[in-house]
Amino acid sequence: MASVKNPVINLAPHVILTNSGAGFFMDRGHKLSRITMADGTEQFGVKMAKVSPASFQHMLRIGYLSRLEISRHEFSTVRSDLMDFSKLIVFGFLYRQFDQTVFDLLIGSSMIKDWNRANPGNIIDAQTKINDTYLNEVLSQNSAQMKSIRKAITAPLLEQVAGDRTLQADEKNVMIFLADKYLDFVRPFVWFILTRFSSDQDHKLLILEIRKRLDLYIRRSRIADYLTLLLMELAISSETLNMFSYAEKAYGEGFDIQAMIYDPAKRETLLKALEKSGKNLTISWRIGNSNSSSIGTEKKLELIIYNSEADYLELKEKVEEKMKAGSGISLGQFYKSTSAGNAEMGLLYLGYLQEECDKVGLRFTSRVSEARSGVPSVIVTIQF
Repeated sequence: MASVKNPVINLAPHVILTNSGAGFFMDRGHKLSRITMADGTEQFGVKMAKVSPASFQHMLRIGYLSRLEISRHEFSTVRSDLMDFSKLIVFGFLYRQFDQTVFDLLIGSSMIKDWNRANPGNIIDAQTKINDTYLNEVLSQNSAQMKSIRKAITAPLLEQVAGDRTLQADEKNVMIFLADKYLDFVRPFVWFILTRFSSDQDHKLLILEIRKRLDLYIRRSRIADYLTLLLMELAISSETLNMFSYAEKAYGEGFDIQAMIYDPAKRETLLKALEKSGKNLTISWRIGNSNSSSIGTEKKLELIIYNSEADYLELKEKVEEKMKAGSGISLGQFYKSTSAGNAEMGLLYLGYLQEECDKVGLRFTSRVSEARSGVPSVIVTIQF
């Protein structure tokens, strides 16, 4: 799914801002809150009551968001919202990475290098700023040319999609939608350059290179589904572990906890007790970008699930030496080392995601580790 249909996502994330994001909010009179994160650190950010998909993804794409956390005692009842939220984040990250890739391609092209040598007082580089009003006026005046350039980029791809008999109709529609969506989110300055230098001899070569990258990112989009399915499996698995741990403490080891968890009425009672006790699980996303304070993370997206309850004790005991050494263990080892949760399903999604990342040139890693606060965590990382 490349878009979110619901106008509002009924989750309440804690949002940690980058320096530019914090500046934007403070300049408009918004007071930032000091938020204690699941790993024990304190960060400045905002607490959202709900999520407006378009506005939220826009903030992500322009580099205002650094970290997101959602804490709840259970995630089963908000499954749909959580899946929408996950895909909103992954697609926002993909759109931003594609935009940066295309921009870097143009800035590093011989076309721009030739211009800079000939115009040392008016060079074009990553720091070049153009008045937004002027930029929009130029693009409006050249709208027909811009449409022609877009068509030159997408037409061969769309023809290829249309003729691919291995794709179902809905798959083709998604790919056509994504081709437009990626280009919609390319910064105006890119279109300014492409229209301004349309007569350059290297222009056609750049169109070809942009098309190749668009094709790659359309194929990379499939990781959003696999990562979201893996997230849900991890969340539900952690939720089940949490209920077992709490019930053991509350009712004793001799109590038939499994029967209680799978009885709807008794499960509801247990969940209410969990909510009252404040025994929450936390899902966190770390969004690498050039505006954050973390160096070398611009192309990294991390998903982390924290569970401070003793239901991770079994895992911790089995891998204690590795965790104390700070090495952590792989997610595959995690599933094989604990009987709780649906190990087969988790490994299936893990395998799909690993395979898909290998196909499209992304580095995928997973591990079970321990935060500085001592909270066990499952960490999944995708490096562009």
